[in-house]
Amino acid sequence: MTTVQPQALRLPLLGCGYRPELLRQDFDFGLSFSAPVVAFAHLPTDSRSACVAVTVANSDPRSAVSACKSLGAPIVFVCAGNSLQWWKQGTQVPEFLESIAQTDIEQFFNKRKDDFSPDAVYRAKTWGRFKTEYQLSFVDLGLMPLVEAQVGRSLETLIERNVSALKEDLGITDVSAETGHWLLQTIFWLLSGKILHDKQVKGFGDLDLTNVADVFQRLAAHYGTASLSVHNQKQRTGLQNAANTINRFSSLALTTTESLAYVYENALISKETRTKLGTHSTPSFLVDYVVGNLSDWIAEIPVEDRSVFEPACGHAAFLVSAMRLLTELLPSEMATPAKRGPYLRKRLHGSDIDPFALELARLSLTLTDIPNPNGWDLKAGDMFVGKSLSEQAKKSTVLLANPPFDNFSVAEQASYPLKSSKLDFVNKSAEMVWRALPNLREGAVFGLVLPQSFLHNRNARGAREMLLRQFELREICLFPDKVFSFSDVESVVLLGRRKVGGSQGKVRYRRIRERGLDTFRSCYAASSTAVVSQTRFQSDENLALRVPDLDEVWNVLKNAPTLGAIADTGQGLIFHGVDLPEGSVTYAEKPSPNLVPGFVHFDMGIQLHQLPNVNWVNLDPSVIRRPVSGTATGISQVLLNYAPSSRGPWRLKALLDPTGHAVSSRFITVRPKESTHSVLALWALLNSPVANAYVFSHLGKRDNVVGDIRKLPLPRAASFVELERAAARYIDAASSGQTEISALLLDMDCEALRLYDLPPHIERLLLDAFAGWERVGVPLSQTTYFPEGFAADISLSDFRTVEKSWERTNRERGQLIDRGIDGKLTPVESARLNVLQEYADFHVHQVAPRPTRDLDDLENRLLSRRLGAGGDRR
Repeated sequence: MTTVQPQALRLPLLGCGYRPELLRQDFDFGLSFSAPVVAFAHLPTDSRSACVAVTVANSDPRSAVSACKSLGAPIVFVCAGNSLQWWKQGTQVPEFLESIAQTDIEQFFNKRKDDFSPDAVYRAKTWGRFKTEYQLSFVDLGLMPLVEAQVGRSLETLIERNVSALKEDLGITDVSAETGHWLLQTIFWLLSGKILHDKQVKGFGDLDLTNVADVFQRLAAHYGTASLSVHNQKQRTGLQNAANTINRFSSLALTTTESLAYVYENALISKETRTKLGTHSTPSFLVDYVVGNLSDWIAEIPVEDRSVFEPACGHAAFLVSAMRLLTELLPSEMATPAKRGPYLRKRLHGSDIDPFALELARLSLTLTDIPNPNGWDLKAGDMFVGKSLSEQAKKSTVLLANPPFDNFSVAEQASYPLKSSKLDFVNKSAEMVWRALPNLREGAVFGLVLPQSFLHNRNARGAREMLLRQFELREICLFPDKVFSFSDVESVVLLGRRKVGGSQGKVRYRRIRERGLDTFRSCYAASSTAVVSQTRFQSDENLALRVPDLDEVWNVLKNAPTLGAIADTGQGLIFHGVDLPEGSVTYAEKPSPNLVPGFVHFDMGIQLHQLPNVNWVNLDPSVIRRPVSGTATGISQVLLNYAPSSRGPWRLKALLDPTGHAVSSRFITVRPKESTHSVLALWALLNSPVANAYVFSHLGKRDNVVGDIRKLPLPRAASFVELERAAARYIDAASSGQTEISALLLDMDCEALRLYDLPPHIERLLLDAFAGWERVGVPLSQTTYFPEGFAADISLSDFRTVEKSWERTNRERGQLIDRGIDGKLTPVESARLNVLQEYADFHVHQVAPRPTRDLDDLENRLLSRRLGAGGDRR
């Protein structure tokens, strides 16, 4: 029997729907790598559109498949003698799926032609992460982002090395902003020339990259700008060296615009530009998420009415993603390059204040619409000057944007009125929302990436009111501060559309925690999801668009007394800064006349049973800007940390200060108003999982703001004696250095939870939020309340009771089983039996098992009863 040849797969791939011109033979994708056949879904032929790779294995098929990873094709066929092997390309290692005999190849492809079709594979790669109906078991959802990031990193390295080499060739030691821009731009133009050449873009197919002058002239014509200046022979020689290096680099034919986005963020945005313009590239996974979740609404807009606008477009990430979607939505007769090109150029519009960013935007759009030439509507200018923002919004039915997150500086606030541009908001994102969204027509959709402060900042209230009144919100998705490479600002994605009629719909409210970000990148799974009515936000006085995490818990506790009602709560004193009276001091480390003992620094390493190091504090009014609640002394109090004590759910460290010290603004003081709540009880409650979860859910990464701390729910109880006893036992043990105090800490938590009296499933939901997070401020390791694998809804107190006595637990379980057999089990007893059975399964399979004689006896007894009743032993 003859061996299977790669070219023999062209016919079955054609049968799956791949066009002849998109079945590339002997496709080079690296310095020494080539695949006999690669099937692409459509132009451009890059790692996004690559669907199938065919290769040959002489000895090691897995290595042959791994060598094709940079193609980005999720399906790899390996010709292995007289059979064909089907492999799934993975983010880690390839996975072998099936071996097909040569005689069965035709039948194999006929059976799977729908799943292997270019549309099916492409949609699985691009939209499968959030549309389950597009997912295919043999498409690794993490492959494409991984490949694009790897290409981006290699391009970043290439740029950085050549910029460094060019700087050295020119003898530049002190790089000014202007010189730095020239260095980056010249190297980027040479890289752009190679990308356009390797992709065989019209006008660049015959480009000689080593002819630097010709490269610059062709790119200037492509970008519609003046050619870059080369002032002397030294610069020409340095650029020639760089061109030679870039020309020797492996083929860039597979480069996607998402790879360029990585380069833009990490190599092309200077520190000065980032600081001045607030420029941050939108990650590709976030771009796809926004556009993909709006795709059904965009599809409802008539074909001729679809018009996309991206203000502050940067490298045009949203426009590129929108271009792909608009192309997919076109009728087949309009999707040809000749007809698609003019259609897209009339319907994609962008603007940015940075002309260099627009160069990359033009390149990105051109590469996504190969073979059509340039001609994109990209305008340079400040979107806050004049009416360009509102006028373009009026013409648009899709608005996509990641505007600057920062506030207008004092100088900017003063300058815009001189340009006849009134600013209504302090924050640039809020100003953009206010100017653009009200001008969208009915049915127009928007997808925005904004700072989370937009959801609650009082200055942005008017913009939120406009949103709630005029728009239907689809989703609010909160992200941690690690989304953008060079920003620590927490962000939010807002999706919605101009109301069609007066309906108020449901809003999907999602939250991505820091530990869940990698999972979200790969499959768009959220850390938590809730669905709420849009009218909910209108009931808030500030119209804040916030739904706290663990919302079910806080709904149960919504009528509980608050900390502010029980105790006087305030921030510590605030000293004068640079305006201190000459010769005065605010505090000293040693005793000094006229100074009182107090606490200035909240040491984050401190434990809950301890107090900070004593300083000596000046309480003279001349050094204090605001006394707040920090100057009172001699009053028993609990001290809270103003800054969060961790990034996880353990945010609070409550310290017991029975004698009452003066404290600085790094502390929050809590002093009981009445004798019903002792400082010891408040100390235990503020260190409890309820208090910590409340702060974690409501404040994000922000400081522990006093106004929010006052809203913290407390239990409504007649007595706190048992809680006080448990707290005292823990403090005594921790203070004396005892090591076996884990049970005492759990006793204290159990007493606090018992007072809150949460339903078992709600308490379990609360405690599961702490799983995997190291507890802070205690001399022991605690990362969970329940063991892994035990999933029953049970209170912590009941679990500990069940755990302490296996024999008694198992006996109770047997009695309940007997009642069930007799048909006498009540609903309450049935729920109890489910919990005990869950624990028994856990105990037998995951805990080092004790003798199981009791279980064997119980099983024999039950089987005997069944057989005696006429049953069988199935």
